Amino acid sequence: MADESDTLADHGPPTPNLTAQSAAPSSGGHEKISRWVEPYPKPAGATKGMGQTDFAKVLEQQRDSGQDPWAPFDSRDEWELAQWLLRNVGQNATDEFLKLPVIAKQTNPSFKNKRSLYEKIDGLPGGAEWICETLEIDGDRQDSQGEPERETLQLWRRDPVECIKELIGNPAFRDQMHFEPERAYEDKDGKSRVYDEMWTGDWWWETQDKLEAGATIVPIIIASDKTHLSTFSGDKKAWPVYMTIGNIDNATRRKPSTRATVLLGYIPVTKLECFTKSKRSAAGFQIFHDCMAMLLGPLKAAGREGVDMTCADGFIRRVFAILAAYVADHPEQCLVACTGERRCPRCLAGFKELGEPVRSVWRDPESTLEAMADMEEGVSSDTFNAQGLRPTKPFWADLPHCDIFSCITPDLLHQLHKGVFKDHIVAWATQCVSGGQAEIDRRFRTMPRGANLRHFKKGISLVSQWTGTEYKNMEKVFLGVLSGQAEPGLIRVVRATLDFIYYAHFQSHTTQSLRNLDAAWVSFHQNKHYFIEKGIRTQFSIPKIHSMQHYIASIISRGSADGFNSEHPERLHIDFAKSAYRASNKREYLKQMTMWLRRQDACYRLSSYLNWTARDVTNIADDDAEEPDDDNNDNNDNDNDNDNSTTYGDQDSAPRYTIAQTAPYTLPISTLIDEFGAVDFVDHLSDFLRSSPSACTRPPHSTDHHQVARLQTIHHTYPTYSSTRKGTTAASPSRFDIILIQERGHDAEKEHVLEGLAVAQIRVIFRLPEDFGMFTEPLAYVEWFTPLSSLVPDIGMYKISPSTRRNQRRASIIPLSQVERTVHLIPKFGRAVDSSWTSDNVLEKCKSFYVNPYFRHIDFVLFRYLAT
Repeated sequence: MADESDTLADHGPPTPNLTAQSAAPSSGGHEKISRWVEPYPKPAGATKGMGQTDFAKVLEQQRDSGQDPWAPFDSRDEWELAQWLLRNVGQNATDEFLKLPVIAKQTNPSFKNKRSLYEKIDGLPGGAEWICETLEIDGDRQDSQGEPERETLQLWRRDPVECIKELIGNPAFRDQMHFEPERAYEDKDGKSRVYDEMWTGDWWWETQDKLEAGATIVPIIIASDKTHLSTFSGDKKAWPVYMTIGNIDNATRRKPSTRATVLLGYIPVTKLECFTKSKRSAAGFQIFHDCMAMLLGPLKAAGREGVDMTCADGFIRRVFAILAAYVADHPEQCLVACTGERRCPRCLAGFKELGEPVRSVWRDPESTLEAMADMEEGVSSDTFNAQGLRPTKPFWADLPHCDIFSCITPDLLHQLHKGVFKDHIVAWATQCVSGGQAEIDRRFRTMPRGANLRHFKKGISLVSQWTGTEYKNMEKVFLGVLSGQAEPGLIRVVRATLDFIYYAHFQSHTTQSLRNLDAAWVSFHQNKHYFIEKGIRTQFSIPKIHSMQHYIASIISRGSADGFNSEHPERLHIDFAKSAYRASNKREYLKQMTMWLRRQDACYRLSSYLNWTARDVTNIADDDAEEPDDDNNDNNDNDNDNDNSTTYGDQDSAPRYTIAQTAPYTLPISTLIDEFGAVDFVDHLSDFLRSSPSACTRPPHSTDHHQVARLQTIHHTYPTYSSTRKGTTAASPSRFDIILIQERGHDAEKEHVLEGLAVAQIRVIFRLPEDFGMFTEPLAYVEWFTPLSSLVPDIGMYKISPSTRRNQRRASIIPLSQVERTVHLIPKFGRAVDSSWTSDNVLEKCKSFYVNPYFRHIDFVLFRYLAT
């Protein structure tokens, strides 16, 4: 058994020949190298000739029989009507709809009622079939006849090998699929590793060494989570088990609309009333493992002997399906690992060690199984008890190449956002603040609004329902909320926690970002004694806090933690549990749910097939009903019509912005001065015109009218190592946004990442009248803040103030193309909040601000990872 002390140790030099992977060309036309790759040195992912995907087989059959691609429907229009009915209309309403004269007589579909519609749908290929297994459970309670009370359970499952064939053979994933391990580096010399996709982690490389030459590993990722089916009443629950494969990239797996994660089965949910209370929990643990053994049983042969499968690129490969990751919250992690909930499911740290920065010894499957066997035979219980085990026969005992303990991956939602941050840090910090919850609420209410930043207009104490969105929005401003009130010790421990959370969220890690993640963990433990000094805590033996020490090892082994976030399976509950339940009559609902899901799957497969036949396999509509990824978005305004807009800027390198093509206002300069606060508009426009060769020299006048535009979107280009993705949303019209500007003359190589960047506030965006010359680019009147040069210790934020000249705000007119992004400012509150401040006026009244590095992950990368 090994410990974790060497998780950040160098792995030695890479093999001599590294391959450059290219990104899009830069604005200067030069090829950008995003990373250097060391391929696996032996044959891996080898092909065995060409095969036919399921789609190719169907197409060949249809061509031979003269059928249309949308068969058995008469036309594509009819298929789209059937698809809409199946996805959006209930059974009774479907009958009523099809009987409407306008439908029955004019549209005249080939299906006349729901029965004939479902017959057509049921005739479509629907993927792996559903199987119902019956389990007879004898309890330790006796009935009136002296016989053990018996409970009959149903396990609904699908064959995981068949599900793997569907995933790995789906042509829609062809460009998002990987079949062999690799090591990625930031640099040509191979000194800084990159960890993001699962194939860049050490687990795949090391497991490949154990298999025959040319083998193709399919890393199986399992997620399970018990959920309520009814929102308002009743105690109906389902326990879905989901499966995906690590060959598909993280971004694709995360999108529910891609169907890259499939439902494998439903574990039965039962109260086990046939058992006495003292035996009920242990019986429930064993039933879970028995069901999982049945669900994953086919993986034993597939992992040992391999299975030939046709992959998305049309080639046949010998596939070895190996359980690589298990996504669950802490109680379910312990259930999977057969440990008590007061212990760590990954390592052997004792309860009293959970709160200390101790590098613990890993749990080992072989020694764990030996301890379990000894306990069952009554040989010895010392090791069993010392390891905090449960008397359970685990489902993973016979799975080949499976180390279940290292399969337990970080849970960003429950461990960090809800557990460490909301349940612990926020609660403890609030007790340390003078004024307590009331003062915290007052500061949240006063916080300036920001694009895609939730404004807690009543504070946080009255929030009735907490979700991941609320946790993350609190994290964005919580350190700023504490500033001025909190002592340095509290600021340091809260900052360490937030830094850890933000680094843990990186979608692509480097050796340096992992060192920073480790430094944040060390800083937390160095400063957590503050809560003991204040009498808030006596110890920190909390499993979720302890779990932080395992993040680095997991990222090095399996890739970035965002690929295993439990938010994803929770989102899948909407489609695979709650919607399916609502479509049932609530009696024998699991049987009805599986039928409904089978039809939905058939519907999706035909839609995907039609896209494929049109050679449009990458243009599957993203109709996810998931919460917006606000970490990447710059602005938010649902009223904007983005179809009537123009985008400016280089698409490959520079940030770009979008404004309405038709300006909503044409206003005189006097209005811009009086209502928009552009007090020196005429003078600054004159300065701009004098410096611009493409504009005329006619001086502006207060009677001139200008088209006033509204910033709709900013499109970001991110560093390859950051945690963010490209994203756009629209801007709120009610704020004078705070922006980051790239000043002219600083486009060359910088000595510091913030060189040439300045913070300003937009007062108005406008276009010059036609008689001012050929300068058609939108302009912005901005008011400046002081330079980004004052980094405040402990809080680790840059402090700025409104820049003035002769008691007037220093302002300029600039091309809108100089805007890099919006940023968020946190008021420097002091010991007490000025009673006249509100979220609407604080940017005007406050005299000093912090630039918020937690506003989005792109801001964290710039102001924390790169700049400090």
